Amino acid sequence: MKKLIRVIPLVFIGLIAALTLTAGGGSKAPVVWPAGDIQWTANPAMAAMSIAPLWGDPNKGAYGALKKVAGGTDFGWHTHSSDQKVVSISGTIELTLEGGSPKELTSGSYVFIAGGTKHHSVCQAGADCVFFEQQPGKSDYNPVKMAAEK
Repeated sequence: MKKLIRVIPLVFIGLIAALTLTAGGGSKAPVVWPAGDIQWTANPAMAAMSIAPLWGDPNKGAYGALKKVAGGTDFGWHTHSSDQKVVSISGTIELTLEGGSPKELTSGSYVFIAGGTKHHSVCQAGADCVFFEQQPGKSDYNPVKMAAEK
């Protein structure tokens, strides 16, 4: 059962990737990357995070990527310049949107965050958080001060 729960989000990510590539006019050549072949590197936008680009270039523009952050990492309040579509794969991310209450995002959870939306995210301690992210613009991280912090 645990194995099935881990596989379902990966299948979902594959479907998102396929839909994005066909909708965006991307290459029609098949791409198959077993988990062991995926290349993780330091994320240019956030030092505490690793990234594995699946398409596009997160340093320059539109992309889809897997991202990984260590359990216990708190990114504080921030925004991104572009809209984000995110699917949680493993770990638990606590996400709070400005004016909202915290939500726990576990495996299979989906989030759309419009560019410029203030939000706070924490990868809860106990396990690394891995998620799929798609943006129409380059990857960035813009810290913001909230009224209570000033």
